[in-house]
Amino acid sequence: MHCSWDDINLTRATVTVRTSRSTVSARRATASVRSIPARLVKELKALKAKSDKTCGLVFPTSGCNPKQNFLDDLKAYVEHSKLKKEDFWLHKFRTTFATWSLWAGVDLRTVQQWLGHSDMESTMRYLKSSRSQQVREKVNEIFA
Repeated sequence: MHCSWDDINLTRATVTVRTSRSTVSARRATASVRSIPARLVKELKALKAKSDKTCGLVFPTSGCNPKQNFLDDLKAYVEHSKLKKEDFWLHKFRTTFATWSLWAGVDLRTVQQWLGHSDMESTMRYLKSSRSQQVREKVNEIFA
């Protein structure tokens, strides 16, 4: 939920994602290193260059506290766009990313790694029978 500059390696284009013991779904604290795209690295470099050097957070408030109102911001943008607020939540972006990646033919193992899932079943929930035939064929190919 809170990303610090120490979690991001701009040279290697990676981010370390950590769970804490306080996370409801986490059984134990874990960390995994994930790749980030070159375009995001470029944008993060620009953001870091103009960020407050005394604050280690990537998305701080003005007092260098963790930003905690991402959902409120999302709902405000959705309302401003005259869309239905109930159709948008923060996890939806992750779900959309996973689904679109699978539709585009990215293999399940890669999407599993990107999402940090420990089991394939968690990743496969993004595949439903109504999804693209191309994805279904890819699943059959992987598990053949």
